[in-house]
Amino acid sequence: MLRELRIKNLAIVEDADVEFREGLNVLTGSTGAGKSIILSAVELLSGKRVNRGLLRRGSDSLTIEGIFEVPETWPLREEMGFGKDEDMLSIKRELKDNGKSRVWVNGLISTASMAKRITESLLEIHGQHRQQELLDPSNHILYLDSVAPYSDLIDECVRTIKEYREARENLRRMIEEREKNKRQEDFLKFELNELESLHLTGGLEVELEKKIKRLENIHRYRSLLNDSVQILSEGDSSVSDELTRLVKKFEELGEIDEKWLERAKGLEETIVNLEEIAREIERDMAREEDEVEDIEILQEKLASIQKAKRKYNLDCDGLIEKREEIRSIISSLEDGEAEIEKAEREIDRLIQGLVPLLERLSEERKKLATSIDKRITREIQELGMKGALFKIKVESGTRELVKDREMFDRVLSPRGWDRVEFLIRTNIGEDVHPLSGIVSGGELSRITLVLRKIFVEAQNIPTLIFDEIDSGIGADLADAIADKLSELAENYQVVCITHLPHIASRAKHHIMVKKSIKDNRTVASATVLGMEERINEISRMLGGNSKLREQLAREMLSGNGSARSSAG
Repeated sequence: MLRELRIKNLAIVEDADVEFREGLNVLTGSTGAGKSIILSAVELLSGKRVNRGLLRRGSDSLTIEGIFEVPETWPLREEMGFGKDEDMLSIKRELKDNGKSRVWVNGLISTASMAKRITESLLEIHGQHRQQELLDPSNHILYLDSVAPYSDLIDECVRTIKEYREARENLRRMIEEREKNKRQEDFLKFELNELESLHLTGGLEVELEKKIKRLENIHRYRSLLNDSVQILSEGDSSVSDELTRLVKKFEELGEIDEKWLERAKGLEETIVNLEEIAREIERDMAREEDEVEDIEILQEKLASIQKAKRKYNLDCDGLIEKREEIRSIISSLEDGEAEIEKAEREIDRLIQGLVPLLERLSEERKKLATSIDKRITREIQELGMKGALFKIKVESGTRELVKDREMFDRVLSPRGWDRVEFLIRTNIGEDVHPLSGIVSGGELSRITLVLRKIFVEAQNIPTLIFDEIDSGIGADLADAIADKLSELAENYQVVCITHLPHIASRAKHHIMVKKSIKDNRTVASATVLGMEERINEISRMLGGNSKLREQLAREMLSGNGSARSSAG
C-alpha cells in the first residue's frame, strides 16, 4: 500500500509530505485547491510522461517520492531482491528544468518503464480517463478476462493464435514472393540463358587471355620452343651433352678430391631437370600442332565475358554466383507450389487445434458473464439504480468462419473470436443498450465503482485511487456510494478524492488540500485532519460553518467509529 508521498516543486506544491493509511483515505478541499496535483504526482511515479509545465516556476527541478509497503504476495518481490522480512519500497522521480528526467527505485537508478511496472502491481488509478476507457467496447473483453478462472485457457489460445498468425503471414509472404518472381520469370530465364551461354568456370577468363596471347604470337612462340629444345638436347653441343661431359670430369676430379663427387651428383640432378624441361617443350610443340583453335572465336568469347562483367558490374566469380542464384530462383518457382501447399497444411493443422480452444473459451466467457451480470445488477441497484439491469454480451465466432480465411482473420483477435460488450438498462420497461450510449455521468460513476470493486478482486493490487468517483452523484445516493467504498476499503487501501461529506465522514484518514499565499506566491499544502478539523471541513462541504451544519458534521462522524478513533 502507499504509505507516504513526498512532493517538491510540482505546480503550486512547493513542499508537501502526505501520509496515507490502511482502509479508506479521503482528500478533500475547495474546488481548485490542488487535489488533482496529488493525483498527478502519483501518475508521474507510475511512469507517466513528465510535462515541464508541471515544474514550479522559478525551480530548477521537481521531485516526487512514493514510499510503499509491499505485501508478502507481491509478484515482483523475488525479482526486486526482497528478503523475507523486507516490505518497504521507495520510488523517486526527478525532472530538471532542462527536461531531463531520472528515476530511482530503493535508492538505485532505474527507468520510467520499471517504475511503471512496479506501480502497476501496487496501485490502480481510476480517474475520468479510466471511466472513458469503460465506455470503449474494445476494453470490455479485458475487464471480463481480468477475473477469469480460465487464465490457462486464455494463455493457450493466445499462444496458438500467435502461431496461426505467424503461419498466415509466412504464407502471405510466400505467395507474394511467388507472384513477384513469376512476373520476373521471363526476364530471369533470359538472364540465365545469357550467363549459361558463357560456360563460365573458375579461371576461364585468365585461361582465355593466355590462349589468345599465345595464338597472337604463335610463330614466334613455336620458333622459340624449337630453339630452346635444340639448345637443351639436340646437336653435338647441346647443354645436356656438355653437362654430361662435365660430370665425367668432376668424377675424375673426385678420385683426387672427394668434394667434386658431390658436385657431380648436383650436375646429374640438373641434367635430369633439363631433360624434363626438354620433354615439356616437345609436348607443348606437339600440342600446338594438334590444337587448331580459331583466335577470333576465343576473342569473341572473352569479349562476351567482359561485356557481361560490365553489364552486371560483377567479376567472373560474381557472374558464376549470379548464374547459380538465378537457377535457384527459377527452381524455387517450380518448387513454390509445393512449399505453399505445405504452408497451407500447417495452417489447417493449427486451425484444427485452435477452433476447439476458441469454442471452449467462448463457453467459459459466457458462463462467467452470466454470473457477473447478476452481481453487478444487484450492486448497482443497491446504489439507487432500482430498475437497472446489467448484461455482458458475448458474441462468438463459429466453425463456419473457417471456410472463409479472410473473414476468419478479421474476426480473430489476439484473445480469441469473441466480441464482449457491456450493456445496460437503466429503467424498467426499456431495452438494454450499449453502455456508451445510455448512461449519465452519475450512473457511469456508480457502474465504474461496482465494476472496479468486482474486477479488482482478481488482480491482487493493494491500493485503489479514485478521482471524484462521486461525480454526478446527488446527496440522496451519497451514503450508498460511501457504503461501497467502505466495503471495498475492508480489503484494500482506498484513496478517494471527493466533494461529498458522506464519503469524507467514512474515512479512516482524512487529508485536506488547500491553497494559501506565501511570499506573493500561491502554495498548495496537504494536512492530515484531527477530529475538530474534520468537523470544520465536513461542515464546509455541507455548505458552510453554521451551528446546524457543524452539528450534522459531528453526527456524521460519530456514526463512524473508525473515523473517530483514527482522527482523534
